[in-house]
Amino acid sequence: MLREIGWGVRQAARRSGVSRDRITRWRDGAAPADPAFVAWLTELARLHRRLSSPLARAVPRAGNRPDLDAAGVTCALIVIGWSERQLADRMGTHRTTLRRILEGQGLLASRESRWLEALADGHRDLPRPAGVRADI
Repeated sequence: MLREIGWGVRQAARRSGVSRDRITRWRDGAAPADPAFVAWLTELARLHRRLSSPLARAVPRAGNRPDLDAAGVTCALIVIGWSERQLADRMGTHRTTLRRILEGQGLLASRESRWLEALADGHRDLPRPAGVRADI
């Protein structure tokens, strides 16, 4: 599931509040996983499968929203927990093209903007799991 989201164990630990060691034990099957944590990851993985690329059918139509500029893209990356490299890979674009946008030299295309916004909104709607105990 972490691979579908684009996270490693460290990013999952930061986002969930659960220790890296505990997540590693859960992932490796050495300890039973917390159901709330698994449900949270499952929902995030479902979101990322549904919005797997800017060409996915679930990407909302452009409407009248402006395309994302450098600040919008950076904000979305922070919310999702991706690096520039991961975004460029998922979009299927060259990192230099993305870097130019992030340096303020343009806007992300409409379809990519809507896709990135939808992913970021999904992450905001699925906050970290409540009540997950890392010390069990």
